[in-house]
Amino acid sequence: MNKSQRQQREWRKQQLLLEIQQQRQSLSGCTQHWLDITQPYDKGWQTLSAFKPYVAIGSGIALIYGICHPMKFYRWSRRMVSLLRLIRG
Repeated sequence: MNKSQRQQREWRKQQLLLEIQQQRQSLSGCTQHWLDITQPYDKGWQTLSAFKPYVAIGSGIALIYGICHPMKFYRWSRRMVSLLRLIRG
């Protein structure tokens, strides 16, 4: 390998290292922007996760009630669906 090829390789290496450095800076700058955008979704997911035990207990109670009183459970579930439709508009 002659001197010219070695210099070209070194120059290309330096260019690639600079490009990588710029990409890293750009990525670190976009990180905070990404966190700001996704923060409401993260808070909502944490809120839903906080109610997980209550939902498990409530669904178990509803299942037992539905097995013991199927017609009442059916009527109450229809009323709840109607109420949700009314609330949604």
